[in-house]
Amino acid sequence: MRLKDKVAIITGSSTTGIGYAVAKSYVNEGAKVVICGSKEEDTLNAKKRMETECPNADFLAIKVDVTKIEDVENLFKKTYEKWGKIDILVNNAGIAPAKPIENMSDSDFELVMNINAFGTFRCTREAIKYMKENGGSIINTGSIVGIYGSPHQAAYTASKAAINGLTKSNAKELGKYKIRVNTIAPGVVMTDMVKDNCDDTTIQRLNMMTPLGRGATTEDLVGMYIHLASDESVFTTGTIINIDGGLVM
Repeated sequence: MRLKDKVAIITGSSTTGIGYAVAKSYVNEGAKVVICGSKEEDTLNAKKRMETECPNADFLAIKVDVTKIEDVENLFKKTYEKWGKIDILVNNAGIAPAKPIENMSDSDFELVMNINAFGTFRCTREAIKYMKENGGSIINTGSIVGIYGSPHQAAYTASKAAINGLTKSNAKELGKYKIRVNTIAPGVVMTDMVKDNCDDTTIQRLNMMTPLGRGATTEDLVGMYIHLASDESVFTTGTIINIDGGLVM
């Protein structure tokens, strides 16, 4: 088991998307895991799902709104109280509403930035307190649009570009503490969030543009999340890793 006895926090892991798939894969690799969601109902449902699918899992399910510093502080405090350390942080909480920029209000833009970019910043800042002594791995969920852009996604694109910048700056700053910081940048992943924001025509067009001929499943991504959380990647930091089926190269 590549993550045996490591303690991992995964934000945005309460629904059937990337975060929950990563949490489940970490449990199967021997990690102790914290599932996080911004809604109480989703968090409770994820708890029940994990108990059913992985009955031997050692995990917590905690409601966390990453826009609230008190929630973030409570998340790390409870995790440390439970297991006495924190080895891995996956910054996965995010939203991706699509809207033409001419119709986008300040509050629309601010909400996306507050969750996606500031949420990553807040959780990273808090994680440092618990990782400084023994090191750790911080893995951010980015997107290929953070480099290449996308119409109707000005706020989402800006937030993911900000995460790329945070990744590189934090990798340089935190390396002295043996804290590694990397970003996984998926292409099209067939999650509920994508299905809610892309019509069938758009998805078909993206599939045709992808050399591997389809969008990713969450299971296609978890191997890299495991690798970056494990000691296999002990000398990898500051990287932006595209997992997009060759959509952008």
